[in-house]
Amino acid sequence: MMKDPYVYEGTNVLKNKLDIKDEATLEKAESDFVGLAANRLRHSDFVIENIQDGLKIHKFLFSNLYDWAGSPRSIDIFKGESLLDGRSIDYVYASYIDKALKDLNKEFKEVDWDELDSKEKIEKICYFVTEFWHIHPFREGNTRTSAMLLYFLIKKANLHVNIDFLSKNGKYFRNALALNSLYSNSKPEYIIGIVTDSVTLKNISSKKYETIEGFEVNKYSYSNHTIEKIKTIEKPSDWHK
Repeated sequence: MMKDPYVYEGTNVLKNKLDIKDEATLEKAESDFVGLAANRLRHSDFVIENIQDGLKIHKFLFSNLYDWAGSPRSIDIFKGESLLDGRSIDYVYASYIDKALKDLNKEFKEVDWDELDSKEKIEKICYFVTEFWHIHPFREGNTRTSAMLLYFLIKKANLHVNIDFLSKNGKYFRNALALNSLYSNSKPEYIIGIVTDSVTLKNISSKKYETIEGFEVNKYSYSNHTIEKIKTIEKPSDWHK
C-alpha cells in the first residue's frame, strides 16, 4: 500500500512545523493558528482576482503549521462521509487539480458581476465555492479555505455576509458542500439557502440548520482523509480522464 507522505509514519498526524505528534494537540493548535490567521485575512486588503487565489488563502491560513500550505496535494484522497453512509465524495485526482482549477477560473473570468442581481450573485458564488471544494486542492484545510473564498467572493460581489453566523453553522455548511458535490445528484439548495441567510439574515429559526437531509449536523465529527480507496460516489466525471 502506498504510504501517505504527509503524515508521520504509523500515525494519522500530519507532519507539521511544530513537530506535534499527538492528533488532539495538533487539532487544537491548528484551530488556534487558523482562527487568528482568518481574522487577520478578513481585515486585510486581500481581494479575489481569480480562483487560483484560493491557493493564496490556504497559504495564509496554514503556513505557520505546514510546509505545503498553499500547494496542491500530490496524492489522491478519500474520506468517508457520515451524511452519505460512509461513502466518499469523488474528489479530483491529484494529477488533474491544476487543470481543474484553470478550467474553473476560465468560467469565473466570464462572469460580469455587475450584470447580476443579488440572488444570481449568490447562486454563482455557491457554484464556484462548491466546485473549488469539490476539487479539494489540499491535503487538509479545504473547507476552511472554501469558507474564506466564499467570504471574499461575497465581498467582491458587493454583498455583505455575517461570518459569525456561517461559523456557528460550520458543520451544516460543510455538509451542504458535500451534498452539492454529487454530480447529477447534486443538491445546491442547501448551500444556496445557508449563504442566502448569511447575507440577508431574515427570520432564521434556531432549528433550521440542525439537520440536513434528515441528518443531525451535530453528529458530524471530523475524520481524517485517507489515501486508501473507500466506496465513492459512482458517477462519471471528466476530472478522472
